[in-house]
Amino acid sequence: MSTPAAVIQHSAVSELSPSLDGVARSSASAFLPDMVDKVLISACRAAGLDPADAVMLRLGENMLYQLASAPVVVRIARNLQHWDDAAKEIAVANWLAAQRFPAAQTYNIGDRAQPIQIDGHPVTFWRFIPGRAANLDETGILGGLLRQLHRLDRPADLLLPAVQAFGHVPARLDTAPIPAADADFLRHRVRELEQELQTLTFQLPVTALHGDAHVKNVMIRDDGQAVLIDLEAFAFGPAEWDLAKTAAEASMGMLDADAYAAFAESYGYDITTWSGWPILQGIQQIKMTSWLSQNVDHSARVRGEYEKRIRTLRTGQLTEPWRGL
Repeated sequence: MSTPAAVIQHSAVSELSPSLDGVARSSASAFLPDMVDKVLISACRAAGLDPADAVMLRLGENMLYQLASAPVVVRIARNLQHWDDAAKEIAVANWLAAQRFPAAQTYNIGDRAQPIQIDGHPVTFWRFIPGRAANLDETGILGGLLRQLHRLDRPADLLLPAVQAFGHVPARLDTAPIPAADADFLRHRVRELEQELQTLTFQLPVTALHGDAHVKNVMIRDDGQAVLIDLEAFAFGPAEWDLAKTAAEASMGMLDADAYAAFAESYGYDITTWSGWPILQGIQQIKMTSWLSQNVDHSARVRGEYEKRIRTLRTGQLTEPWRGL
């Protein structure tokens, strides 16, 4: 199969893809569509799939492509530092399927175990979910899914790590194309929050956590069933961690008050009423900003949003709402 990269289409349907018209392509090591298209072609060859006319769905920590030749989404991780996350995501998907929990499901590529490694990238294959991404006013659906998830019995045969407050933040800051002063500021803020975190006493049970629980990680199938996706950050820890992302988005103006109220009501708990909330809010702000920091070369729009976020963190003043990209 000699499919050229030119047949890969880049679709504006999620976080960073609306801004890709102005993508910078000068860095050979950057996680950019033109480079990852080649990985997609090789991964599909290895799996016996046809990449012709694939459409890029999302560019973030992973790059996602929907195949035209089969009901498959190919998920390509940024680098081998994400190998363990990709392997965990496969194991979590299998566990959730056995529990009949509505979540993304893997696509079988014969006798090959997943992930596979292509040119330094972990690659996994997923069943395409016919439907749409949840809207910002459907956060109540996310709250209900998390409530259901947190009530599952702890699996005996699934080894999940303890929740890590900052995850990939240090690695992001080591490589992000941002001013050194910004990286140093963010590292200093991480150290402050690590110390504050030691003072917390969590109130909710320890459970399996999604780890990146925001409404855009929910799909609404054509039959109306809500499905939880993006399983790579699963961990064990106090349930507050899964509530903090949506609460932080609301606090930064990314969700309106009614949407957040629906989320809290559906889950049955409002984390912003807890005395420890400001610390988890600060951690989420750092994670959200560091994620964007590694993508600032993708477009002027992304860089502008990053600069807004770092300015907010430096001044402590939210002068304009943060925006998802």
